[in-house]
Amino acid sequence: MSGRNHVIVMKKAIIIFILFVPFAAFGQQFPFTDGYSVNPFNFSPAFAGLVRSKTLFMDYRSDWSGIDGGPKTYQLSYSRRFKNKVGLGARFIYDKADIFKQTLFIGTYTYEVKIKEEHILNFGLSAGLYRNVIDLSKYFNDPGYVEDVALIYGQQKSLLKFATDISFLYRFKHYEAGMVFSNIMFGTVKYHNSDMTYKPFSNYLFHTAYLFDLDDRWSIKPVVILRGGQNVPLQFEISQTLAWKNRFWLTTLFRTNGILGLGVGCEIYDGFLLNYSYDLNNNLTAHVSINTYGSNELTLGIRLFKPDKEGPIQDK
Repeated sequence: MSGRNHVIVMKKAIIIFILFVPFAAFGQQFPFTDGYSVNPFNFSPAFAGLVRSKTLFMDYRSDWSGIDGGPKTYQLSYSRRFKNKVGLGARFIYDKADIFKQTLFIGTYTYEVKIKEEHILNFGLSAGLYRNVIDLSKYFNDPGYVEDVALIYGQQKSLLKFATDISFLYRFKHYEAGMVFSNIMFGTVKYHNSDMTYKPFSNYLFHTAYLFDLDDRWSIKPVVILRGGQNVPLQFEISQTLAWKNRFWLTTLFRTNGILGLGVGCEIYDGFLLNYSYDLNNNLTAHVSINTYGSNELTLGIRLFKPDKEGPIQDK
C-alpha cells in the first residue's frame, strides 16, 4: 500500500471512529486505576477521607504501552474528614488516547450514617466540570495529506459540561461493599466549531471486600468488582492485597478478557507512599496484546497534614 493510500485509509478509519465510537472513548468517564488498595477514593468517591486522609495522591497510568498514542491518564486527588461524619475531596483527571483528550475536575461530599453498632453507611455525591477535545491537526502536516471536508477543523473542543456521580459504601467491622453510578450528565455535549455531539453512557461499579488479619503484622484483603453500564460490556475483576504492618504490600489481579496484574508498594517513611502496578493482557487472540508492553501505573502519595488521633479506618 502506498504512503498516500495508507494516509487515506487511516483518515477514513479516524472518521469512522469519531462518528461511531466516541462512546467507547468517553463512555468511561473515570478511567481505570489499579491503585485502589492504596487510594480507594479514586475507586469510589464514598471513601473520601476514610483511607489515608489528608494525603495528596498523584497517579500516572499508561495503557497499551507498546502502541503509539495509547491511552495515558494523569490524576491528582485529595480528601479528608471533618467532625468524623463528613468527608470532602477533589479530583483532577486528564486522560489522553491518541487524538482524544478529556479533562475532568470534580469535588466530592460524603456523609456517614451509623445504622446501628458497627453498621455504617457512607453516602457520596460528586459534581464538577468536564470537557473533551478531538485533535485532528497532527495529521495535516503529513506529506500524503488529502483535504477532507470531515477534517477541516484542526481541533474540536467541547463546551464545558456539568457532570455528577453518586456513590454508596456499607461497612461492618472488616467487611465493606459499595456502588458507584458515573457519567450522570445533563443534556448532550456540544463542540465549539462543529455540529458534532455526544452523550456519554452512564455506567456503574459494584465492589465487595473483606480484610483478614492473619496476625498482628500480616493481613490480606480480597476485592471483587463488577463494572458495566449502558452499552458497556459487563466486566469482572478480582484482586487481593497482602500487606505487612500496612507499610509494605503486594497485589495480584485478574480481570476478564485475560488481564493479569501485579502491584507492589510501600510507605517509604511516615506519610510518603509509593505504588507501582503492571497489567498484562494474557489473551493471545486480542490484537492489542501483540507487540505491547501491557499497562503501567505509578502512584505517589504525600501526607500534607498529620492524621487525626482518633481518625477513621486509615489510622488503625
